[in-house]
Amino acid sequence: MDGPLMANLPLANIFNRKTRTTVGILAVALGVAMVLVLVGLAHGSLEETADRITNVGADIIFQAPDSSPFLVLNSGVLPDRLAPMLEEIPGVGTAAPVLTGRVTRLKGQNKLVMIFGVDLESYDRVGSGIEIVEGRGLRDVSDLVVDTVLSEVDGISLGDRLEIMGREFEVVGIAKAGAGVRLYMTLEAMQTATAQPGKASFYFIRVDDGADVGQVAAALEKRFEGYVITALEFFSEAMTENALGLKEFIRALSFFAACISYLVILLAMYTTIIERTREIGILKALGAGKGYIMKIVMAESFLICAMGVGVGFALSVFGRSLLLSFFPTLTVDLIPRWFLFSAILGITGGLLGALYPAYRAATLDPVEALNFE
Repeated sequence: MDGPLMANLPLANIFNRKTRTTVGILAVALGVAMVLVLVGLAHGSLEETADRITNVGADIIFQAPDSSPFLVLNSGVLPDRLAPMLEEIPGVGTAAPVLTGRVTRLKGQNKLVMIFGVDLESYDRVGSGIEIVEGRGLRDVSDLVVDTVLSEVDGISLGDRLEIMGREFEVVGIAKAGAGVRLYMTLEAMQTATAQPGKASFYFIRVDDGADVGQVAAALEKRFEGYVITALEFFSEAMTENALGLKEFIRALSFFAACISYLVILLAMYTTIIERTREIGILKALGAGKGYIMKIVMAESFLICAMGVGVGFALSVFGRSLLLSFFPTLTVDLIPRWFLFSAILGITGGLLGALYPAYRAATLDPVEALNFE
């Protein structure tokens, strides 16, 4: 018993049981969308931060031993007068000290924003500097520069006075977003506000024109043994490798998504087999074998899972747009290879869930099935 009937039965069963089919599709879609959006959010946040640091334009980042590539976690442990020693290394053009800080509340709202305290002269020479699009750059210890994204999201304008780390600052400039951080103050202001006089968290280093970044980094590692020296072209990889719990989070998320598909398809198909016991008995009485019955059930499950994957893709795109409309500073990167992985996850979980109901249907006794009430 093959051919057109085999192709039509699973489709007919899907459309005859619309509620069960809809629940199955939505369950698979939910798992697929959850994986795509949450993994995209985790990767997107890391990549967006790494891109902004890389876009500063420096070549190397120099940090104290045991420092984290997550710059917001580091305090000022380096002397801010280390620059001349760094610039003695052959190939080092400019070294710019940066002291990091963080804001946990801005304009009455709780949020975590990293701040750079910079020595403007060396910071401008080490890369593209702070590109001011409105107002002016940093001059005084009470000056504050905000990037365009934070300015738009929080309604921050030139002349606004913001209290940060217990001190009042005036917004004197709006900087183009995409490089560095969203808030800047002078290095001196940051050292005073954080009670870390003469300290820096790390140095941005620009190598001389024509110098090899790898060789300069090796020379720095030889001279400053134990210090963390990272070429910025590898900064994104360093952040991903040091993101504690990220891999475990993704594995756990994938496992739960597969479980959702498995359990819902198992329940839906098992219920279907119970409802269709007499129908299966008739098919067997007409000569349908175990393999044929299993193929029908598995084909029906595959179609539900495939439709669930398609709906899940659409939901992930919609969910990303919805998330960004409420939280514009977030980054959700829907990664192409994760579309394939989430599809495999949803379909595999669903097919595994259909195995037992398919086996049960295939092993039904025709006489008992026909007498089933």
